[in-house]
Amino acid sequence: MQYKNILTLISVNNDNFENYFRKIFLDVRSSGSKKTTINVFTEIQYPELVTLIREALLENIDIGYELFLWKKNEVDIFLKNLEKSEVDGLLVYCDDENKVFMSKIVDNLPTAIKRNLIKDFCRKLS
Repeated sequence: MQYKNILTLISVNNDNFENYFRKIFLDVRSSGSKKTTINVFTEIQYPELVTLIREALLENIDIGYELFLWKKNEVDIFLKNLEKSEVDGLLVYCDDENKVFMSKIVDNLPTAIKRNLIKDFCRKLS
């Protein structure tokens, strides 16, 4: 199946962002999509994140992306905004420290979005 727009959720420690973003772009590409909406749950600011993931972004210039940063206490706002989104694929990434946090987000996603799960790397950490 080819996906038009993939919703990506990620919450990892700052030193892991670059490798995870490389993985995101690889998974988006391997799913046949050229576009992803990346929602990052972190406490760092946008310029700092872009500095951390700069190389991964440049290496994957052919993948279109929208990048949104959410504070960890803004999950309700994220979920409300998600109701307006049209996505046909879902990727979920986290590290060990953020596994419980991401599980709570995924559990609260609308069923229509959860049904389009491509990969959930948080569940694999069990």
